[in-house]
Parts: sequence; structure tokens; C-alpha cells
Amino acid sequence: MTRKLNQFNKSGNHGFTLIEMLIVIAVIAILAGVVLTGVSGFQASARDTRRIGDLRTTQNYLELFFNKCGHYPVDGTTCGGAISTEKNSVAWSEIETALKTVTSQVPTDPVGNGAYIYEYGYWDNGLGYELQATLERDNSILDNDINPKVLSCNESETAREFCVQS
Repeated sequence: MTRKLNQFNKSGNHGFTLIEMLIVIAVIAILAGVVLTGVSGFQASARDTRRIGDLRTTQNYLELFFNKCGHYPVDGTTCGGAISTEKNSVAWSEIETALKTVTSQVPTDPVGNGAYIYEYGYWDNGLGYELQATLERDNSILDNDINPKVLSCNESETAREFCVQS
């Protein structure tokens, strides 16, 4: 048995065949595809978690603004602005300007390409507001949240909306 093994090695016929190499490459490609698909899902969930955290942080800044000015931001001004009793949307850039009176950094979406944005609206003479973020994945994990201030934006919105109101 030893002699046959030594004769095989001396003849120079060792290594992998083309078929064996192709099979190994195919297996590696399949495993890489599975890993990359799984990682992208985790990244989307991480960005959604950050979006929810950003809205909570912005909510704290809005409360600081309310304590300082007596109402929530109604436009990009500091404590002034035309207050309306109707529900109004305000551009996020104006909220960033208004909240600069209480913080140096207002959260922005982690992607930053405009596909996922934060929205702000106020009503009741600036005494109520709604913050909204569009998520990348369904927020079904929030369905059992007992906080009544956390809700789907309204019945017509998709499960990819996350809102907080005051």
C-alpha cells in the first residue's frame, strides 16, 4: 500500500480537477450570497432603530423648545412665527433651524439620500405636534407597544411609518 502511494506521488498526477474546483467555487458563491443577504437585513433594521431613536431625541428637543417658548416650533424661527390652529407641515430644515435654540445638533436620517425622511407637523396653535419617519422594514414589532403616544400615523399609512405625537 505504501509503495503504490509513493508511486502515485512520483508520477506527478496530483491536484484538483476542473470539476472539483468549479464545485468549490459554486459553494463559496452560494454561501457568500446567503451571508450578504442576511447582513443587508440587519443593516436596514439598525437604520430603522436609529430612526426611531432620532425621533425620540427630537421629541426631547421639542419639549425643551416648548419650555422655552410656550409652544412647539411653527416655522424656522426661534420662538416667534405665525401660529395656526390647523394642522400644518413644516419642512425638516426649518425644524433644524428652530431647534438650534436648544441644541447644536438635530438628528437627520442615517441614509441621507431623501428616500427616507423625517417629517414634522403641528396643530392647535403650536400646542401639539407629530413626528414621522419612514422605515425600511415593517414596524410590526411596535404593534404591542403600550405607549398611547406611539402609533401608526393614521389608518391609511403603511406599516413602514413610525409616528410620535404630543
